[in-house]
Amino acid sequence: MHWFTADPHYSHDRIIGFCDRPFPDVAAMNAHLLAECRARVGPDDDLWILGDLTAGRSTDAQRREVRTIYHALPGRKHLIRGNHDEDWVCDLPWDSVAETADIVVDKRRLFLCHYPMITWPGARHQGLQLFGHVHQNWRGSRNSVNVGVDVWDFRPVTLPEIEARAARLPVNAHWDQVEPGRAWPTELCAGCGAILDPALVFGHAVVRNGRIVVAATNETIVTIGEAMRKWLPEGRRVCPECIGGYLSIGEVALPAGFTFDEMRNRAVPRQK
Repeated sequence: MHWFTADPHYSHDRIIGFCDRPFPDVAAMNAHLLAECRARVGPDDDLWILGDLTAGRSTDAQRREVRTIYHALPGRKHLIRGNHDEDWVCDLPWDSVAETADIVVDKRRLFLCHYPMITWPGARHQGLQLFGHVHQNWRGSRNSVNVGVDVWDFRPVTLPEIEARAARLPVNAHWDQVEPGRAWPTELCAGCGAILDPALVFGHAVVRNGRIVVAATNETIVTIGEAMRKWLPEGRRVCPECIGGYLSIGEVALPAGFTFDEMRNRAVPRQK
């Protein structure tokens, strides 16, 4: 599994005030950040830190603390160098150190950089850019997401978590200027955040008036209960996997006279 984070600023006492972090002192901050990381990342996982492991101009005592913390971090450790990552940080025994990285996780292309970007390799083909640097000041846009600890409850996150947040973020206001003729995104599933290709009409569904219906024909697939309506927005698309696999059975009712066809992943008239 791959985990992503940025800007922990271990042993940087002034970051608490700069970013309004809820810690009484740097020791409490270090302990909390490390504990959150160790609670999630496994020994065989990949941990990507997108810059600023600690502060620049650190003292000898701070360097000793950070080296100890580094060796306590779990998993295979990768550093995407940030503006505060001096040579001594980069010289730690990372599994990789780079200014940027272009990787694929679960068939999704990801471009990693300490800084937010408007476009990047793979951007025109639904690739996500992950960044840090801006702390709590900006969560990002639809396809460029801040993975810094200050906007993720001081913990590393997975790609599904990032994709779910991306689905709720606005499209960058300059996207059409830098990538004209390439709209982003096409559609994202309201349930899981997966990309829905508009060229593939089969399986597309939309939430309308308390029902999930076939977008083109308005044919009812399922009706949804009150609790589900609170988190499944009106007018949003839903993928077949969410309809068939993740919606709570207690929240879904088939139309009268219909049964669910597992092969077609939709409601069909009941055979008499």
